[in-house]
Amino acid sequence: MSNGKTGMLTVLRNRDFLALWLSQLVSKVGDNFAVVAALVLINELAEKTGLAVVVIAAAMTLPQLFALVSGVFVDRFSRKSVMITTDLLRAGVILLALLVRDSGQLYILYLTAFAVMGLGAMFVPARNASVPNMVPEEHLLTANALIQATELVSLIAGASLATLVISLTSTSVAFVVDSATFALSALFLVAAKIPQGSAAGLTAQPDAGGEFRQYWASFVDGVRYIASNRHLLQLMAITTIATLGLSATVLLAAAYFKQLLGISAEYLGLLQTAEGLGMAAGAVLISAYASWARSRQIVSVTMIVLGVGILVFALAPVYWLVLVGAMVVGLCVVSARTTLAAMTQALVPDSQRGRVESAMVTVIGLGTMGALIMAGILGDVVGPTSIFVATGLVVLGAGIASIFSLRGPERELLNGYRSELSPPLE
Repeated sequence: MSNGKTGMLTVLRNRDFLALWLSQLVSKVGDNFAVVAALVLINELAEKTGLAVVVIAAAMTLPQLFALVSGVFVDRFSRKSVMITTDLLRAGVILLALLVRDSGQLYILYLTAFAVMGLGAMFVPARNASVPNMVPEEHLLTANALIQATELVSLIAGASLATLVISLTSTSVAFVVDSATFALSALFLVAAKIPQGSAAGLTAQPDAGGEFRQYWASFVDGVRYIASNRHLLQLMAITTIATLGLSATVLLAAAYFKQLLGISAEYLGLLQTAEGLGMAAGAVLISAYASWARSRQIVSVTMIVLGVGILVFALAPVYWLVLVGAMVVGLCVVSARTTLAAMTQALVPDSQRGRVESAMVTVIGLGTMGALIMAGILGDVVGPTSIFVATGLVVLGAGIASIFSLRGPERELLNGYRSELSPPLE
């Protein structure tokens, strides 16, 4: 990837990307309304609150594990249409949560969460596959950092506003707000020009063997492409580990505070704020990294520091050092995942990008699910400290390994960029 200096304001001057970014911002704010409302409903209605939280967390995570199958649609059809359609469907589906009135109806909430996240598993690959067609390659790092930043901004704004709105009105209003933000997101996308690239030609293929057979052939082709691309597999593996590192710290935080520091759950808010500040710093600094550092250097350094941050998080004897570790974790995860996303987008041809981005959603889901398993099973068996330490060592090892394993992907990207700069031979 090139190292041209680009700032966030430069990228946001691209009106089409700005429309995409705004659509994500309002939609993510609405998502946090729904999450807070769902947790309030569970606390009010569930007989076993802990089990209900695990069930809805699983309902929100499982669709990501099957996101790979959505990549065919993303590559065969207009990605803009896919995003608009899934937004409108989610605007309708989330309203099913309004039917939940007692504990016997909580299954509706679980099914709603599963359906919304399943549609999201189609939206995210279409969005990520569209970004390289909307901005030049030297803007990819900053564009991905901006998309990552929406997670932080929406978490702060959405959760705070949702708490206020629900306290003044009801959970039903929060679900309606989420529905409205999906509709507003679709309107932003309607206004954006989103080039399809070379993938558009897939829809023009003759349907000789039936729709299902053609879908299956496209799916198998995507799996073979991913399986045969060693550089891509390396990027996916490191992305999974980075996700595991963040998810493990978040999900084990409550047990960690209670068992080791004797600090009440009220202090978790301060921990999340520290992690959020780190994520904000990572999103802002990534455009500065792009002006002088190579992608492999960014990933390797941030993964190594991330591993050290998790170890500090686990072994710190004082609370303020725990907060420092949380801030480091947030900064490094955003930096590493943003860079890995940009490398993946630049490495993959447009005709395969939807299926590859779907696979990325799947591996991120695997990382999250792995953290859920560790938090729910291994955390009780061996204790949170051991899980934190093991996670930190795994991430640290992955960072050291990436120094060598990412040489190939980086070399391929640099060669591709140089070939674009060289004039064709006559």
